[in-house]
Amino acid sequence: MNPSTPERLTRTVVDNARTAGRAGVSLLRDGGYATIGATDAAVSYVRSVGTRASEAGGTLRSLKVPTPTDVTDTLRGLGSEVEEQFEALAGRGRDVVGSLQGTRATRTAVERTRVARSQVKAATTSVQRAGEATVDAVDEAADRVGDGADVDYADMTVEELRSIARVRDIEGRSEMNKAQLVEALRNA
Repeated sequence: MNPSTPERLTRTVVDNARTAGRAGVSLLRDGGYATIGATDAAVSYVRSVGTRASEAGGTLRSLKVPTPTDVTDTLRGLGSEVEEQFEALAGRGRDVVGSLQGTRATRTAVERTRVARSQVKAATTSVQRAGEATVDAVDEAADRVGDGADVDYADMTVEELRSIARVRDIEGRSEMNKAQLVEALRNA
């Protein structure tokens, strides 16, 4: 085989693709569809193997050894055959994707995904707001406590008192009522 033959074949395939007016993006998209189409074709083939084997009746086809001329002719026609097969597989892939997109199960899954995304977004916002409120409460409590000067713990809420108790590492704070928290903080 002449070393330049693969290069010519490659150029032929590229030229055929350009002639067909394919943009790079559409070629990539159709490549995905062709992959899906090839997978669908493979599944169909595997499903029909048993039938094909029984139809063959156990006979072997006669084998013909190709001549160099046969190989050259095959390579010359390969570019157009590849393009045709690619188009056929891409069309089959589009059909598979289209049929999947149109199913009730797919529409339901897409809608549930949208709802779940919305709920996650709302929950995230709520958690962020709760975190901000906690930080604000701790800051306010810290401002009230200051540097240990006379603090009127009785005016604070249980949440504020627990925040201060947490900072001061007072044990049992989560089970204490307001009076117990005030007493523990005064003695700390």
